[in-house]
Amino acid sequence: MITEIDICGYDVYSSISESNKIDPYRNSSFKAIKDLSSKKKGAIFEKIFEEYMIGNGHTVLKPKSTEHDRIIKLNGSDEEIKIEIKGSFLWGTGTHFRYQQIRTHQDYDYIVFLAVYPENIKLYVASKEVAKNALEVQDENGKWIHNQHGGKDVNSGTFFIDCIPSEIDWIEDLEW
Repeated sequence: MITEIDICGYDVYSSISESNKIDPYRNSSFKAIKDLSSKKKGAIFEKIFEEYMIGNGHTVLKPKSTEHDRIIKLNGSDEEIKIEIKGSFLWGTGTHFRYQQIRTHQDYDYIVFLAVYPENIKLYVASKEVAKNALEVQDENGKWIHNQHGGKDVNSGTFFIDCIPSEIDWIEDLEW
């Protein structure tokens, strides 16, 4: 048996304690969300986006399929826009965000990126076509640089991007 007192003497516990000391979210209200599982975080990001949009006078509808997260009607419009929602906290010591599981073949019109900083959440957007053109790219050696699964030799259809969204020319501030 390993007791609570014993674990405090383990090197592995020490490394966790040290990383918590440099965690930029350690005193943030967003830490409770950051500490959730990936699946729960994804659901929370969807609800945050939904509440934000409703709060700004837009209509938010449930998805018609599993290929997008929400449908929105911008204030005063009947047009239905299919939205895929991706969220991220700062990675490591706060150098970038990582947006994952971006599937460019799915049925959506726009990707909304939530960048969760310790003090606020910034929302960004890119059309599916713009994102697809930016992510489905190969380097000079034919490697898929944003490929998430199966190595870099084959296009898996699932992509990731490490970035600060405001520094990426194809990602725009969400102004809806």
